[in-house]
Amino acid sequence: MGQIGTQAARAAERRAGRHRGVRPFAGRPLEALVHAPNAVERGVRKTTAAQLFRKLAGGGDLAPGKLRAQLIPDSTWKRAGEVLGPSASQTVSRLAHALFVAERIWQNEAEAIGFLLRPHAELQRASPYSLLNTESGGRTVENLLAALEYGFPV
Repeated sequence: MGQIGTQAARAAERRAGRHRGVRPFAGRPLEALVHAPNAVERGVRKTTAAQLFRKLAGGGDLAPGKLRAQLIPDSTWKRAGEVLGPSASQTVSRLAHALFVAERIWQNEAEAIGFLLRPHAELQRASPYSLLNTESGGRTVENLLAALEYGFPV
């Protein structure tokens, strides 16, 4: 592929990224955190996690710290240095993934955050957010999002 073809391919990738709702997040696209299992194994930086919780708190009633404490206990948060441990990193990754998919479905950050924070009938009136602290809860939220995205019965 020549230089013109390469430039056109890069421009198409940038347009596709904007179309899917990919936005910078902590210096890289939110999608990078979602699709980076190696980063989760190494641990998610607390600053990155805090930014994600601040983003969610902007769409709800709780302060970022209280919102964070629902998924990652204060003791775990305080004990971690600059990088969260494996369990907390996995929780942050599940949250980032759920937010990424919800934003793709609703094409609106505020509505995606509202979906995550509000109780949902299909989750026995639990909020999707409240289930993200476990892998099985994360899979339940992923299944609900897939059903909503692809029009499956919920």
